Amino acid sequence: MHTSVSATQEQQQDIVSQDTNPIQYSIQSKISTNLQPSIFKIYNDSHKHAHHAGLRGASNVTESHFRLTIVSDAFKGLGLPARHRLIYKLLDDEIKIHGVHALQLKTKTPDEWDREMSKEK
Repeated sequence: MHTSVSATQEQQQDIVSQDTNPIQYSIQSKISTNLQPSIFKIYNDSHKHAHHAGLRGASNVTESHFRLTIVSDAFKGLGLPARHRLIYKLLDDEIKIHGVHALQLKTKTPDEWDREMSKEK
């Protein structure tokens, strides 16, 4: 499942339901509110990992693995480890309490994203 969102709360609510995807909703809300990304894509890859040994007996197998692409000015001046620490700190409850098992992160500043996109053309 892939969801692409902008930073507005109203658009987030149109894309994913808090009732049917509470963890994804929480991730979107926290990232959008705290980092105000110009680009934010979230992919729920949990279905690819549902039968892995590490998840046997886990209470959360439907919202356990996410892949995030975040483009934000908040990353300016931060190296990759610091950017990832920032995300992990924001999503601490989702990881420690709600069973998010893995996050794959692509974190860029707007300038880095523009350079990357121009190389792909």
